[in-house]
Amino acid sequence: MILAISVRRLGRIVGFIMLTTALFCAVDLRVGLAEEENMSREDLQITIEAQRVTFATPPILREDKWFVPLEPFAKQLGLKVEYPEGAKMAVLCGGSELCVPLEFQDIAPQASIGSHKGVVDIDGVTYVQPELVTEPFGFEIYEVSANRLEIIQSMHLAPEFTLPDLEGTPSHLRDFRGKKTLLYVWGSW
Repeated sequence: MILAISVRRLGRIVGFIMLTTALFCAVDLRVGLAEEENMSREDLQITIEAQRVTFATPPILREDKWFVPLEPFAKQLGLKVEYPEGAKMAVLCGGSELCVPLEFQDIAPQASIGSHKGVVDIDGVTYVQPELVTEPFGFEIYEVSANRLEIIQSMHLAPEFTLPDLEGTPSHLRDFRGKKTLLYVWGSW
């Protein structure tokens, strides 16, 4: 009799845990889907070290390449932007005394900016492709989706490794970037 009560109680506890887990997963999935559904292709979301970046002037998408306003983006990364007098360039300087010059690209009003690698001025706003700012200063960019980028300093990333999955296929840690991942390591020693 005591065993039957314990088994029933255990069954209720397990059922409650399963129901709660399913509810949290469903809520998380609905929030994630709602966010993605309400976003258009032209809305870019950038997070730096898990902090969302906001722009007064929105990023632009041209020929499947994102361009972000240079100054607010550099400020979020802890970089300083300087414009040398008489030069058609911007210089980014970081805390480690590293400075990187970025040349302005002249574009005609009808011209394509997607092929440009540098800084462009559009309607008085200076734009740049994010990777030109992040890579020289040790940040890693991960494209979570077509309109979501995560930027992380490489020192905060887990070391890259490859392990076989249950079928023996090699899986790389980088393949799971931006996804909820449970790494279960078992050993007998």
